[in-house]
Amino acid sequence: MEPSRNLVLVHSREWQDINDFEVIRAYVEDMAADIEVFIVDNDARSSYTRKKAASRPSLIFSPIRLASFTPLRGKIYAGQSMSKLTEMGRLSAAGLPVPAYQVIEPGVDLSPETYGNYVIIKPAFEFASWGQGVELRRRENVRFQSPTDYPTDHPGRRGPMVAQKFIDCGRAMTCRVLTLFGTPIFTYCRESTRDLALDEATEPYQQAQFMPAPPDSVAYVTHDPNILALAAAAYRAMPEIALQACDILRAKTGELYLLEINPGGGTWMFSSRSAPGYKTRLGVDDLTTEFDAFETCARMLIEKTRAEAV
Repeated sequence: MEPSRNLVLVHSREWQDINDFEVIRAYVEDMAADIEVFIVDNDARSSYTRKKAASRPSLIFSPIRLASFTPLRGKIYAGQSMSKLTEMGRLSAAGLPVPAYQVIEPGVDLSPETYGNYVIIKPAFEFASWGQGVELRRRENVRFQSPTDYPTDHPGRRGPMVAQKFIDCGRAMTCRVLTLFGTPIFTYCRESTRDLALDEATEPYQQAQFMPAPPDSVAYVTHDPNILALAAAAYRAMPEIALQACDILRAKTGELYLLEINPGGGTWMFSSRSAPGYKTRLGVDDLTTEFDAFETCARMLIEKTRAEAV
């Protein structure tokens, strides 16, 4: 069968191993003779491949935003820069269980009925990540701080800081569900082996006091249907973001909360800088096996290419 559509996988050297995309391409070629697959470098114009890929209806997938590679045609799914405020606002507007949040402005006054005793303080600018500037404070002690008053390397200099209701999980935990078009391809959960205990004398609390961290924590993969369903709902709320890394908490009362989806796309966990650590903590050699990740990616990309290539 002569291919009638093209699938373009955009590889970014610092963010994914190109071998991952080659495996996905092999799956697509084996399952879909009607689709020709191209792998291009996000840091190059790839002029020849760019022209060839434009010869048929195409779909372009890039975990992170497009850089030097700019397709001539095709439906594009790529990571997007987005402030935490925009992201949380869209998820909340879709009815998803995002913990209450508020920009910290002069005269900030957080309601005890809404926020309880503790709040998480975190930055809201685009691509804020890696836990930078995140701390826990008692609600009544939250104060506005001018950007120029923060240390030179603090994210508070780059944009507003946000107070968000602290979700008491009993034992600190967090679960990341990585999805492609809402379908899970990897999960990574961490949970503390100690009950949460906060000493008011040490406020503001640093992340090690309220986030699970080695050696006092365990890591595991989850197939919890409620957690996976919440991640799928996050995709339906923001369907233009193909790759989502949904960070989910379970309160000690049982309710699930969605913190963010990391729309920038620097979350290809199979070959990220953190991949060796994930393997060690989970005790596995291959992060793709639990959800047949690359075959699942191929199936989802085939479905989207057939339905949306232009």
